[in-house]
Order: sequence, then structure tokens, then C-alpha cells
Amino acid sequence: MVHLLDVSRAHVWGEAMTHATTCPGCGRGTAPGAAFCSTCGAALEAGATTVTLPRQPDGAPPPAAQTVPLAERPTDRRATVPRWGSGRDLTRYLCAAAYLDRAYAGSLIKQVAAEPHLGVAAAPACDIPVVLRHAYLANARRHSRDLVLAVLFVLAFVFTFVVGDGRITLLALFLSWVTVFSFELSTKYGRHLQSLRPDRFDPAAAPPPLNNDISTRLRQIGDYADGNVTTYSGYSPFIGYGTELDSWSLTFDVTTSSRPEGEPEEFDVTELYAHIAERVGTLALPCLEIEERLFTDGSTLLGDTRFLPDPLGRPVSRIPFAQMDTLKRTPEEGARPYLAVHSTGWGGELVTSLFLRFVRSDSNLFVEAVPTVLFPLLDRYRIIDTLMPRPAVGELAKLVSETAVSTFFILLASPVRAIAGFAPDSGISRRRRRQHKLITRLRHFDYGARQSVRREAAAKHHQRHFQKADSGMVLKTVEKRVLDALVEFAEARGIDVGELIQRQQTIINNGIIASHGSRVDSSAVASGDRSRTAMNIIHKIPLLKLD
Repeated sequence: MVHLLDVSRAHVWGEAMTHATTCPGCGRGTAPGAAFCSTCGAALEAGATTVTLPRQPDGAPPPAAQTVPLAERPTDRRATVPRWGSGRDLTRYLCAAAYLDRAYAGSLIKQVAAEPHLGVAAAPACDIPVVLRHAYLANARRHSRDLVLAVLFVLAFVFTFVVGDGRITLLALFLSWVTVFSFELSTKYGRHLQSLRPDRFDPAAAPPPLNNDISTRLRQIGDYADGNVTTYSGYSPFIGYGTELDSWSLTFDVTTSSRPEGEPEEFDVTELYAHIAERVGTLALPCLEIEERLFTDGSTLLGDTRFLPDPLGRPVSRIPFAQMDTLKRTPEEGARPYLAVHSTGWGGELVTSLFLRFVRSDSNLFVEAVPTVLFPLLDRYRIIDTLMPRPAVGELAKLVSETAVSTFFILLASPVRAIAGFAPDSGISRRRRRQHKLITRLRHFDYGARQSVRREAAAKHHQRHFQKADSGMVLKTVEKRVLDALVEFAEARGIDVGELIQRQQTIINNGIIASHGSRVDSSAVASGDRSRTAMNIIHKIPLLKLD
């Protein structure tokens, strides 16, 4: 994304001086009066570095407008890959989750890393290969523990039911507890989890892959981070982007002219995508990212070489821009492009997105908007920030009591887990054979991603009031700009916007403003004599349900 500062707008005539603010975090220019840097998302303080423009002499004409580039323009705006702000802490927390949560680490390997044919869901602000490397190591450590426990289980079983020596049985149980206690202690205070502390974490120092096959798959998975295609499975195409909120859509006639004489100008729908992206891109929101993304149905890809060159491989992670433009003009049932607007805050943990799609027919334009919110991580995965380098006495006592209760159940499960652990990819060979039959014989296979690394560790709702407020601010600000830009685009081409405004009023009516004791039980009807519905479309936007 390119950020430009219009110097001519920064002048105030007479005795006043105007300052063009630069971000203290990244050093790039920001819009005058902005609360956040649009590049790194940092809050702008009053004391930020400024550039003072000289006062013009009395009567002097204003200087010619100048546009000062603050970053080099890429060859194509759409070539910019979302940076998601600073996702270092988020990756660190997810790596810690792999050590602390056996079920989470196992699902990452089974549903993401070990799958040779599935697409990879988006994981905003997260380095997926790094998390998967730690997940493999965490599972390898658990397998080593389970092997020791399995041997002790066999000893306890034999000396209890065959030999009948209770002393050996008690010794085996004691050694089992020691094994479990040592494992938990080394997990929390050993070098692996301690290396994830804020002052020690280094993504480049992630554990190496266990073998070449895993290394190859991790490289393939890493390619999706720079891609513009999401292959989904099931109902929702927006896998990885959180919870879908109330969507809205509208249709209006683009053949009616606003001029007494003449016809409205023809336009290509790609021009509308570019106009909306340009207008939304000027907003000063935290870590604002704009991308064009194609969502493809994984069950429709077999035989389509555009998105699946090799039936025994993975779906493509990126398509050319020309192909994206073609799909904008002629969308397909299983492949639909969207303009995605993302705003990342709270250290990369809160991602608010709005997905926009425009479909032009002979006489109408259809507009679809789907808002999503990816909530912050569960609090239990942040324990790495509160762990001391050495356990306190109280923490040791708590760990002793917890492991004393859990050891018996872990011991019972250890034989099965020890056997299953010899296949680090959770039975990948058997699954590959079954998938191969589905692909080559039945010619029916769903290549869509089943799980999102990021969303599986996220909470189901906002964890702070201000997080909810920030999501609402982003969605309302972006939607207002989108609605304004639609009107601007139509007016510039001589299209009558009366019907468009009426459709916008319908959207506004879905969020009723009731006052003075009125009660609203329907999303589209206001009751009470003193109720009213905001109808100023240019300055109001739909009120959205954020939870």
C-alpha cells in the first residue's frame, strides 16, 4: 500500500503554522489529525516528530499542490501482501500453545501440516511454519514421555496381576508420577518454553523439521502467506478470518442517467474495485490492509487446472492479476473474488475485516459486504508472559498436587499414545492412500482447508470492552467510506443515485435508533411514537451486531 502526503493541504495561511505528522514508530508520514499510523498502527502522540511548513508572506498565492511520496510505489498496488502489523507476539503465543495444549498441537499436525493435498487457511499476523515446527517438537516430547510411561504401565500391570508383588507396583506408580511431574516442570521452565519469552523469542531459531518430507510440506504451507487465494471447505469461504457478523447487500440500476439529456457512462467493474480500494486506502485506521482475494470451493477444483495444476498436489496459493480481473467481470459459482479490507490491532490479536464484492450485470450493480472479526487468543496461552525463570515454592506445590491427580489417567492412556506417536504425522500414509483413491478413482475430493491455525486458538468473543469498541469503529468507518465511494463513483459517471440512496436507506433501517422508552423487537421496524430511524445515508452507515 502506498501512503502519500498532500503537502498543499497542510498549509494554513496568516499567522498559523501546520505540521505534517510522522509516526514515531516507523518514521513514515501520516494523515493530518490521524489517531493511528496507517502503516504500523501505532498510536500517534502529540509529541511525534513533525515537519513544519514555512509561513507564506501576506498576499502571496498558495503554492502549487505537491504530493510527496512517503514510500516507494510498488509496480502494482495489488502486489502488496498484508503485513498484519506486528504479529511477533501472536506467533509466540501460538508456539507456546503447542506445548501447553496437546489437543491443539495434535490438530495442527493432523489437519494442517500432515495434509499433502489441502489448501491452507489464512492466519493473520501468524507465522504458520514456525508454529508447526514447535508443534512437531512438542508432540515429539510428549511421545518420549508416553514411551516411558508405557513401559511403567506394563511393569505395573505384570507385577499386579501376574507376579502379585505390590511393592514393584507402587514403585512403578511412583516413577510414573516422577515422570509426569518432571515433564510438566521441564515444559514450563525448560529451555523450549522459556525460549518463547518476549526477550528471547527468535522465529529463525525454531526447531528444524523432523524429516525432509515435513520440511517440504512446511515450505508449501509458507507459500500461502504471500498468496491471494483461499480454498475453503464447507459453508463459509472466510475460513481463518474469524466470526462472520451481519452482512448486507444492495442492488441498483446503473442504466438510468442523472442528466436530463444523455446516457450514463459505461464502466468496467474492475474500475469500481480500484476506486473503492483507493478511497478506503486513505482512511487512518490501525494497520489498515487492503487486498484482493479469491475464494474457491475446494470440492469443485478437481479437473480445473487454473486452481489445481496437479490433482495430487495442493491448490494454487496465488493467481495472476489478469485472471483476478476476469473473475471480477464473470464470477463463477465456485470461484469468487473479493476486495478485503483488514484492520489489525491489539498486538495483531484483533483483526477486523470487511469483504466486498461487486457484480455488474447488463443493467444492475450488485454489492455484497461481509464483516468478520477474528477475536484475540485465549488467555491461557499467555502464560508464557507470567512464568518466572525459576518456579516458586507455591508453584511447585501446585504442580505436585496437579500431577498427583492426573498421573493415573495419563498412565492409562500412555500405551495407545506411545504406539500412535511412532507416526508423527498421525497416520499420514494411511490417509494418503485413501485420498489417492478418492482423487484417482472416484474423481471426487474436497481440497478446501479444514482448520485455521489462528482461529482454533482464539476466543469466541471480545475479551475487553475497548476491543469491541475498536471493531465497531473500524467496521463503521470503512462501511461509511464504501457507501460514500459508491455514490461518488456513480455520480462521476452520470448514473442516477436516487435508487442507490433508497437501497442504502433500507440498509440503515436494519439498525434502528429507538429512544424515549421505545422498544425494538425487529431489526427492521421501529415502534413507539417518538422512535425515529436515521435516514441520512451519506453520513450514516448500518449499525452492526458485533458479537
